[in-house]
Amino acid sequence: MNVYLLKDSKVSDSIYDEVIKLLKQFNSPLYFINSEVETHLDDLVVELDTRDEIKFNKRDACGIMASLSFEHCQIDFPVEREVASPEDILKICYDFRKTHDIADKHFVILLTEQANNLNWFSFGDTNNNAFVHTSDWGYYLECNSAYPITYEVIANIYYMILFVNMDDAMIYTHKEAKGCINDFCEQKKDIKLKMRTADICLSCQDLMRDRNFPISITQQIIEIMECLRKKLVSLDMLVNQLGASKVEFRGYTKKMLLTDLDNTEIKFTPLEKTVYHFFLDHPEGIMANCIKESEQELRDWYSRFFNGNNLANFENSITNLCDYLNPSMQEKVSSIKRKIVDAVGSRLASHYIIEKDQNDDLYKIKLDRAKISHTN
Repeated sequence: MNVYLLKDSKVSDSIYDEVIKLLKQFNSPLYFINSEVETHLDDLVVELDTRDEIKFNKRDACGIMASLSFEHCQIDFPVEREVASPEDILKICYDFRKTHDIADKHFVILLTEQANNLNWFSFGDTNNNAFVHTSDWGYYLECNSAYPITYEVIANIYYMILFVNMDDAMIYTHKEAKGCINDFCEQKKDIKLKMRTADICLSCQDLMRDRNFPISITQQIIEIMECLRKKLVSLDMLVNQLGASKVEFRGYTKKMLLTDLDNTEIKFTPLEKTVYHFFLDHPEGIMANCIKESEQELRDWYSRFFNGNNLANFENSITNLCDYLNPSMQEKVSSIKRKIVDAVGSRLASHYIIEKDQNDDLYKIKLDRAKISHTN
């Protein structure tokens, strides 16, 4: 069976590529197929949803083909965000099936930044369609967001094969977490237990046998879960024993690789690279209202990374970065932070992000420069 993995235009390319890479290591009997076409959710009907901390941190007990939505270590409650119904989000999968004539037996799974009004992290239906909400996993699990997203992909496939419908699934779901793929996880912290155990409990194995769950797919799912479990454990050991990973900036374009984390790449845009290397060059830190004084440094870095031919665009970008009243610099700092958190989790990300030092109000990158290397 094929598993078609779609992404919306707001999902990070690096996260999507990492999910594809992880799944394709185990590419049989489920064959994972990436899509070259980005989907757009601009026409979705959305509404504002406001949740206090109690409601936000609990999963609604009305269905099972999902896990919880995001968590952030510094969320200000109440949280207000735009949400859409799962049925509306899944229309993307149905449209893809129709356009590409995808048979009913195959799976279509959308990776999306769009939050849903159930506050679930993923959702699957009875027609082999599902979506996984990709935002903010790094804040909750302290790891590369691709790991839990990958887990959610295979978990939804498991649910869609095993259960007839939502009511059927609710009968067999574990209300108290035991570290099984079929844990309900009303408390979101239990998701970490489920991922770290990478297990299918004996009662669920019995159910799988009774329902003739394909043995070959069982083996594939277990192998993927075990791969993710090892990565989580390895990351915890690295953080506890070594702290930050070493960083290699490779080639003329300074590709950023975390060498102690299987060469995990953090992909920046040319302007983000410009900002990041500018701050790397100033371990002492920079005052936000003094950026203008370093315009030539920013210009030199951007000259290296700029891949366009419109000189006016180049000049406008530099001007905006140096203008204290323009949001451009803060936007780049924020997007850099998000990409790093998505790649390694918030605790490890603290070594690499650009942030204000509360002791002197200077913006800086804390990473020990001795951990940085540059190669051709």
